[in-house]
Amino acid sequence: MKTLKVILITIVLLSLSACGRKPSAPSVSSGKLDSYPSFPSSYVSPRAIRVWTPSSYDPSVKYDVLYMHDGQMLFDSLFSWNHQEWGVDEALDSLMALGKVRPCIVVGIDNTKERLPEYCPDDVEQLLPSGMTPYKGLPSKGNAYLKFIVEELKPFVDSTYSTDPSREHTFMMGSSCGGLISSYALCKYPDVFGGVACLSTHCTLAYPDVKSKDATVGDAYREYLRTHLPPANTAKLYMDNGDGTLDGSYVKPQNAINEAILSMGWDGEHFMAKYYPGHSHCEDDWRSRLDGPLEFLLSR
Repeated sequence: MKTLKVILITIVLLSLSACGRKPSAPSVSSGKLDSYPSFPSSYVSPRAIRVWTPSSYDPSVKYDVLYMHDGQMLFDSLFSWNHQEWGVDEALDSLMALGKVRPCIVVGIDNTKERLPEYCPDDVEQLLPSGMTPYKGLPSKGNAYLKFIVEELKPFVDSTYSTDPSREHTFMMGSSCGGLISSYALCKYPDVFGGVACLSTHCTLAYPDVKSKDATVGDAYREYLRTHLPPANTAKLYMDNGDGTLDGSYVKPQNAINEAILSMGWDGEHFMAKYYPGHSHCEDDWRSRLDGPLEFLLSR
């Protein structure tokens, strides 16, 4: 059934391209970027998917795969809302050339108008008072979003590109709410993802004007991680934060999360927590420290 689904998705994507519906796409300075402008799904609305392969891509080699959220922000600042980008292509191509990381493909998943619900963890709601949701009353759709990635997108990527599909070679990374859904993915699908990187994780979730709710939701998220992360040292988990702009509100809750994870027995080889004084909640700062999480997840 899954094989038939992958075939149908491929036919749809090729048909759209043949009909000339493919819009202009971001460009990269290193490697190659394949764009799928309207990737279909039974779980979420269609969205653009961009698959980056390194300049040294060789179909005879099996590549690790890194799934990244907010795909518009990863490769080309001309396509981002704030004219900033992560510079993923330059960073990974450089690290691979230096032999610091394993060969890797990046799958950039564009967000949509449903970004906040899709990046919110449904199961955290079970730890909240009745009627409260993780983000400003919005219905959480994180389960559907992760099903899209695991059941539809990953099979397509693994059948189209030369990948190693095993969990030890499949990773996820995101920032802000993208960090939130990445940590949730490690809890929900520990048999699929061997590690995740969460930059400036939106760990208080969001009730900024109601302090009691903010604390309640943030505590629930920390408790969920404590009780649902895979057993200590069976995966890789990277988390960081700055202290500027929105990151300033993350310092105390992220420290509490770090302490909880360390108390569970996670060691430095499998859990890394970094603090960057002066870093703000923006792509320029995430780009400046991107080598760290990439090497942590993909080191040889």
